[in-house]
Amino acid sequence: MSLALYPAINLGKTELKIRESISRLSTGLKILGESSGSLSQGITLNAEAKSNQSAISASEVGIDLLLAAEAALIELASLAERLREIGIADTDPTNDANDTAALNAEATSVSDTIDDIVTALKFNGVAILGTSSKTFAVVKDQDGNTTSVKTTDGITATNVSDATNANTAADTLLGEITESQGDVSAGIATLGAYRNASTSMKAIQLQSASRLMDTNFALETAKLLKNKLISSYANNMISEANKIEKDKLITLA
Repeated sequence: MSLALYPAINLGKTELKIRESISRLSTGLKILGESSGSLSQGITLNAEAKSNQSAISASEVGIDLLLAAEAALIELASLAERLREIGIADTDPTNDANDTAALNAEATSVSDTIDDIVTALKFNGVAILGTSSKTFAVVKDQDGNTTSVKTTDGITATNVSDATNANTAADTLLGEITESQGDVSAGIATLGAYRNASTSMKAIQLQSASRLMDTNFALETAKLLKNKLISSYANNMISEANKIEKDKLITLA
């Protein structure tokens, strides 16, 4: 057997390893030349991470909707307190005709404002309060399952036309506002928990996909350098072995 065959036997394998290393370094994927299982798993995990991002986005939109409702409820509570004060002030026996007229005008104005906010307030074109219950389905996980959040069980229209008994209407309103605020707070806590869970899962999935698919550039560069040195050494050995064989032939001749 020719001496050149000894270093040449593994040269082909070394050249294949060099090409694989170059492919991994140029694409950033370590799975080239290895089992396709890692690629399949990595792709699945990346897809699940994207689904979790969609769930995160849905939760955040839902939270924004609830925060808008919360801000409106705080304002309604302030108006309801003022309406209550007007109703109590109307019972003062020292009021003259002008006082009563002023109280009636303010009571009507406050009542109209309250009813307008309840019926007209919208978030992204969707009414978020009203005289009846308002419930919204929000995506909560990567599988597209939903959870329900509520902004109100309904806020009855005050329909106050004067200050008389305005405080009674205000007390009813305050009770409904307080109940609605409880619904909103519960919804914010719920969506916040789902958002945080999806955020954690997304990070874990991306990290797992990275471990399966991404090239370790420092390690792959070291492998490439090593195999290039082996290839260079093998080629030199083949050249030297061929020279020795040639010299033998010359001597025999």
